[in-house]
Amino acid sequence: MTPGEAADQYFGAIEEEFVRRRGAAMLLSPRDWSLIGEWKEAGVPLRVVLQGITNVFDSFAGRAPTGRRINSLSYCRQEVQVLHEIYRSLHAVEAGRPAPGGTGAVGAAAMARHLGRLHRRVRLAIAAASLVRRDPMVARLALIAAELKRLRKAIKGGTFDPIGLEDRLRHFDDEMLEAARVSLEPATLAGLEAAAGEALGAAAGRMTPEALEGTRKARLARLLRDFCALPRLTLFD
Repeated sequence: MTPGEAADQYFGAIEEEFVRRRGAAMLLSPRDWSLIGEWKEAGVPLRVVLQGITNVFDSFAGRAPTGRRINSLSYCRQEVQVLHEIYRSLHAVEAGRPAPGGTGAVGAAAMARHLGRLHRRVRLAIAAASLVRRDPMVARLALIAAELKRLRKAIKGGTFDPIGLEDRLRHFDDEMLEAARVSLEPATLAGLEAAAGEALGAAAGRMTPEALEGTRKARLARLLRDFCALPRLTLFD
């Protein structure tokens, strides 16, 4: 992919997600396009921008009067900025560098809000699993929900370790997927595993064994999430 193609993909993905979440067709303004350019120039990863848009729309939907819509991407500016600061802090710590400034109280508040969203999504997954009597998954999700609530309280109280939090969320995510696997009927799980393998198609022949297995696991995880209505437990989707 050329740099120009990568930029087009970046701009296009952000426009598509913003319009999709808005729920009505809209042309981005020159100011909106300029903001996307600022994010691109600053090196804000696409997934961080998309997570910021998701967070803003989820929050807006919970408190806005019916019929009101967000009419500018600028509404997402602050959330994307905070998430990018958290992202940079996380990766600096992973690389053994000092974390950049600015991720204190504002970053902790953003992460507390995000954990609250994850907690609500896990509660919805518990309700869905309970309806179809997937008891092992209900039990595991209940424990994860309790841990998310505890972590949110700790962060709001001043304990904020971005790399430690990401590790915990990854662990919860792995536990959730394992609970989903053991809760499904063998024939259902076998069907999902077969679908994950078939989705690779001709590309499977061009992969190393390690890449093939990693890609297959990622596809199976996606199918499990879709089938069991599970969220993705991470800092950034």
